[in-house]
Amino acid sequence: MNLRFCLFILVPGALLFGQSSPPPVPAYKPLSGAERWHRYWKDTILSPGLYFAATGAASGSQLAHDPPEWHQGAKGYARRSASLLGLFTIQETVAQAGAAALGYDPRYIQCECRGFFRRSGHAILWTFLTKNEQGSTRFNLPALAGAYGSGMLSTYWYPPRYNPLSDGVRVGNQQVGFDVGVNLIREFSPELKKFFRFGH
Repeated sequence: MNLRFCLFILVPGALLFGQSSPPPVPAYKPLSGAERWHRYWKDTILSPGLYFAATGAASGSQLAHDPPEWHQGAKGYARRSASLLGLFTIQETVAQAGAAALGYDPRYIQCECRGFFRRSGHAILWTFLTKNEQGSTRFNLPALAGAYGSGMLSTYWYPPRYNPLSDGVRVGNQQVGFDVGVNLIREFSPELKKFFRFGH
């Protein structure tokens, strides 16, 4: 799963080519029940990004022989890909179900501020914060429950030497780090789109 941290390394450098002005931020509007369901399916089973992330991260695990009990070859790669797909799906399911139960917003909300460092700080902070249906800022417990819960549950299909507590927390930490990288991409997505269009 170490390849996922390439996001955290590469994104800040790429963003320096972009502008530091935020996109227009519309007035906050909470999600309806139908919108929550649509978002859940879009972020899991129907998400090409989910499969891309799982197979990409599996490549890193394959190169690192992690775990070695799953060996190499197509069978080992398929097992690692399926494992990571399960991990990501559980994370999204726990996070979005918890958000729905508490009336929290599972979306990333872009900063209304200006400046690269302020916006980067907002992206990091918003890994741990969200809004409720009234638009008030709240600690994003469902997102963290998804990260650490999925990490712990994933150890049950790993070899017996993996411990749900110690190894699960380690995987949860990796998931939180990955979420920070994803939020940076979401915050600077307008600049990234301009950058890649310019590159073409």
